Amino acid sequence: MTPFKRTCLALLTVVIAGCQQSANDTDIAIDDGVNAAEADNAEVETLPPNDSTAAAQGTPPATPTSIPAQFHGRWGINRADCTSTRGDNKGLLTINAARLAFYESRGTPGKVLGTTAKGFDANYAFTGEGQTWERVERLKLVDGKLRRRTDAAAGQESPVDLTYNRCGA
Repeated sequence: MTPFKRTCLALLTVVIAGCQQSANDTDIAIDDGVNAAEADNAEVETLPPNDSTAAAQGTPPATPTSIPAQFHGRWGINRADCTSTRGDNKGLLTINAARLAFYESRGTPGKVLGTTAKGFDANYAFTGEGQTWERVERLKLVDGKLRRRTDAAAGQESPVDLTYNRCGA
């Protein structure tokens, strides 16, 4: 073995030995109270999902299919829609992450067409009164109210452009 190789081997041995932890850890003090306090005060940054893996594999990033939380709740076209106990609140729209619920129909979001902080456009699969259909619904928050629009589609009811007020708790 050459002197250069011996020197390299000796240095490597010293480096590896220096990286190893001593077998005696009794002199290490851990204060869980301090660690918990630091964790409670830590600022956590939420990052968007990393879609680089999907892009590298040639697949498009996943699109959310749930309705964003800012639209969740009960919405009425008029005050009686929010307060009726007789079941005649035909203008009531109830929204959760999985669906839009109207008086006689339910819509589940499928393909999301666009989403912003105040808007959510998606193609919904509807069921109601023994029928099924698809329709694009465009939801937008404007001055604390919900604007709901649909486009005209062949063989379906006419377009909708309605404004809803959020029902009280």
